[in-house]
Amino acid sequence: MDLVRQVWSHNLYRELAIFNVYLSRFPVIVIDTEFPGFIRSTPRGAPKEHLYQDLKFNLNHLKILQLGLTLVDENGNVGMTWEFTFSDFDEQTDLSNPTSIQFLKNKGLDFKKQREEGIRSAEFQLAFLPILCSNRIVKWVTFHGIYDVAYLLKLMVIKSMPESVVEFAIIARCFLGTVSDLKYIIRNCEYLLNGELGLKKLAKLLNIVNDIPTHHLAGFDSLLIASAYAKMKKMHEFSSENLDGFLYGLYYRIRGHKIPWFNPYYLH
Repeated sequence: MDLVRQVWSHNLYRELAIFNVYLSRFPVIVIDTEFPGFIRSTPRGAPKEHLYQDLKFNLNHLKILQLGLTLVDENGNVGMTWEFTFSDFDEQTDLSNPTSIQFLKNKGLDFKKQREEGIRSAEFQLAFLPILCSNRIVKWVTFHGIYDVAYLLKLMVIKSMPESVVEFAIIARCFLGTVSDLKYIIRNCEYLLNGELGLKKLAKLLNIVNDIPTHHLAGFDSLLIASAYAKMKKMHEFSSENLDGFLYGLYYRIRGHKIPWFNPYYLH
């Protein structure tokens, strides 16, 4: 079986049905996204409010390319991985960072196929909403994932980014519940360079031995994050009580129970 299940418009509903079944056994969702780069970059060491304003600007002007989801159970066992590719982005007309687009092409993202066979965001939103609004998701896990969470929220429940970081954190908690960031979790681990490292370096330091290709596409990266999370979980390297709910670079905690209903207000 393939490590990553590729999802396009033609097999969206079949794959979500499989996802829905596996979610009952693996209620933690590890997320990664691909998008057309940054058109406004945040300087290193900039104030966190500056980071959010750049995040808001980028999200309001850019479109998601891929969503990678890997399911994990609460004991650190990794389930299956899906990579959803979306059709909304048009390389010829939509804003993007050309360097990022070329990088993704070099990693194997086929923009012609993405445009012709990808999933419309609106279709994914309607199909995934019952899963998002269910009470079976324990938490979401990312790596350096403030952009990943923002793109997920934009894909599912908001049309434009909230004005303030406080509103963003509230909406994230209401619709996602608890979000954890592996890069934040390892910031106090000296042997993991206090979090000052990328995903591939983290996997190397954790001695994760697997056959995951380093494609730097959303599905494979979510699987790599899940493998690192599972390894640390089994090593008892962190306390969920103290570290859950924090995104690296965001100073408001996203932790708790999400609202048990969907408010269509955020779609407008």
